[in-house]
Amino acid sequence: MAEYIVRETGYPGTITQEVVQELVRCKDCRYRYVDGENVRYNVCELNHNKVQSDDWFCADGERRNDETKN
Repeated sequence: MAEYIVRETGYPGTITQEVVQELVRCKDCRYRYVDGENVRYNVCELNHNKVQSDDWFCADGERRNDETKN
């Protein structure tokens, strides 16, 4: 199931929504770096090697394809 980042503008009764981009979790990101078999956290190659959990996300995430699967 895809998740999206949505921008809401307006005030109660007149709120409009605009899809900004697809939300990509660390576990599905092409920049995820996995070291070893027993992975508990991910190291992000874009975010200065910051360690995050599988469910974390950031604005720079890009969904990996089968060729870049970790």
